[in-house]
Amino acid sequence: MNAAHGPVSDSAPSTKGEGPLRALLLHSEPGEVLEALSDCPGLEWAAAGEPGEVARCLVEHDPQVVFSIKTASFSGPSHGEALRWKSVRWFHVGGSGRDHLPAWDPAQVTVTDSKGVLAPFLAERVMAGLFTLGTGLNEHLREQREARWSPTRFRPLAGRTMLVLGFGRTGAEVARRARAMGMGVLGVNRSGAAHEEADEMYEPRALAGLLPRADVLSIHLPLTPETRGWIGAKELAWLPEGALVLNAARGAILSEGGLLRALDQNVAGAWLDVFEEEPLPELNPLWRHPRILVSPHCADQADDFPLRFAARFRDLWLASR
Repeated sequence: MNAAHGPVSDSAPSTKGEGPLRALLLHSEPGEVLEALSDCPGLEWAAAGEPGEVARCLVEHDPQVVFSIKTASFSGPSHGEALRWKSVRWFHVGGSGRDHLPAWDPAQVTVTDSKGVLAPFLAERVMAGLFTLGTGLNEHLREQREARWSPTRFRPLAGRTMLVLGFGRTGAEVARRARAMGMGVLGVNRSGAAHEEADEMYEPRALAGLLPRADVLSIHLPLTPETRGWIGAKELAWLPEGALVLNAARGAILSEGGLLRALDQNVAGAWLDVFEEEPLPELNPLWRHPRILVSPHCADQADDFPLRFAARFRDLWLASR
């Protein structure tokens, strides 16, 4: 469960006493954030709005600073190209995931990220998926389309147990909301150290003993060599009858084939925001499974999320001055 590509810093490199620095924004909608970034004194901005513009901007602007927001239309390889550019000293990731980036040399470039900025909003979506599946509203949506009146009962969420894999800021936000609903929370992080938002905390090696206790499995891990494929058919089979699976981390952590088999056996439903292949191919059976909710990798995208990333960047820049 360790970082795969290099160390991430909590602060930008010091710029005290330096003159203006050249900065490059990588974002599919640069106009969304350039005005906010104008509040960063001592930076001269250029912007690339699509992958094909990155190489030219790097050559023409030769930036020392890069602020990068990955989107569906502006994805990984071109961001990695900027990270490795010879003049870049600071590379800030708008977001928390860094698995789209190549390895970097911390002696050459400082990498920071926006981890935790969107955690409360992602937790809202996780709970929305849980409420929809856990209280049977997904079934009523189908019945509504058929104008079919079919009252049902549901098992309350209060009293159920949630297992949160990955207890960073998002995992803690999800746990806080689950406990407010009267759920018990088991947590897994690297150290197993106690956390105020969990009833019990464990190291990853305890997973086999925890899954049979988990009425809800909520995944919030970074994608690393250790976590890739960690939740497969065997692990899903250990969940109790009627369990729910929520994945808003990375698709490669959870076996989609294993999940489909588990839905025929012990798992009652799943909400998935991330997938092994994105965009999710039209013929993938996940789209049409009656007990799967699909959202297109946007669970944390509050309407102003780029501005929130820009605010984090601005705070780090001002602290470096």
